[in-house]
Amino acid sequence: MKRFLSLALLLAVLFSAAGCHDNSADLRHQAQVDALMEQLSIREKVAQLFVIEISREPSDATRALQDSLIRDYGVGCLILMRGPIGPFIERTNELQSLAKLPLLVATDAEWGAAMRFAEYLPYPRQRILGRLEGRRSERLLYQMGRNVGRELRDLNIYVNYAPVADVCPDPYDASDGQRSFDSDPQLVGAYATAYMHGMQDEGIYACGKHYPGHGATTVDSHYEMPVVLYDRDWFDCVALKPFQMLIDSGVEMIMVAHMSIPSIDSTGIPMSISAPCMKDLLCGEQGFRGTVITDAVGMQGVAAGRSPLEVNTAVYRAGSDMILMPDDVKLSIDAIADSVETGVWPLEELDAKVRKVLELKARAGFFDEGFDPQVRDLDRKIAEARERDSTLLVQIARALRKSSKPEIVPVGGDATLVLDKAGK
Repeated sequence: MKRFLSLALLLAVLFSAAGCHDNSADLRHQAQVDALMEQLSIREKVAQLFVIEISREPSDATRALQDSLIRDYGVGCLILMRGPIGPFIERTNELQSLAKLPLLVATDAEWGAAMRFAEYLPYPRQRILGRLEGRRSERLLYQMGRNVGRELRDLNIYVNYAPVADVCPDPYDASDGQRSFDSDPQLVGAYATAYMHGMQDEGIYACGKHYPGHGATTVDSHYEMPVVLYDRDWFDCVALKPFQMLIDSGVEMIMVAHMSIPSIDSTGIPMSISAPCMKDLLCGEQGFRGTVITDAVGMQGVAAGRSPLEVNTAVYRAGSDMILMPDDVKLSIDAIADSVETGVWPLEELDAKVRKVLELKARAGFFDEGFDPQVRDLDRKIAEARERDSTLLVQIARALRKSSKPEIVPVGGDATLVLDKAGK
């Protein structure tokens, strides 16, 4: 790591000494990224875009592959899946020690760290949170975002693939209706934005998903590709509205779904490999300037009939800045790097993607002197998180009991959260 960080740290010190004012942090981060871009080879740049899965109890062969991807290829990002948090932290600490640059770690914590790690208290699913009413609702969602953000930051997890911004017309007919706040796009946008602000105020990068709107699908894209036949007017007025609200409010990341929408791309290909979706609609018409990522590229919604190399390169070319949970990582890094080195694909395109990833790391403080990527004092952090979350869960439960909307269900899985009829 020292080879890459020495110049970045020197420039950071120079900018600090120059007496910069309100924008000193931005200038410092820019200097760090500029220095690293000069240091990284094309293959190392490509490797920064890959997000590899860290699952529970990996085999010896899987561990050896992960070690090689981090140590020898310079893969830049991890995603933690479901299991006890202790082994995950032990493994990420190991991989951080192998990395040339600190690894950006992500997870799916739509309803808190408990979605992946059983040691934490679970918040209600989005569909239940959508039953909240009144002026306090968005404040509760904001505070939930703060609490979840703190949970993740304590674990050095700086990306949460949430909030879900899908508008779900019928939760009983949808592929996963419990993940959507509501059928009203304005409410979905408001609640997703409140949750996003809470997380980002804690320094966690939020990610709106599943663009351009997965709520109307009855097919699970993990297993096959959904086809949505709504016209473009419907998308403009309904499905895209919450995403526009998130974009206008400064969401850091957007995740694109594996689904076919002929009214957006008449070829019928998945949105995750569609330049008309990502480049023209998301980054063009909707003006998104943050980091674009797709849903996991091993899902059958995009992987069916395509090799991992075909999927990874197609996702890259269509406009995604990061490649989530790919197979054939070494082959894909080499193929993309070769295409850039030979001039088949522009270096400027690669550099723009890599800058986004490095800027996320820089703004999280990864390249500042004294940053420690290792997670310590895990038991204490879990206990503190449970105390914070327990207090807020009681407030949410009381607010839900006052709701006039149907579908209220018990909140939380901890006996201490059971309330009497008076909400006490």
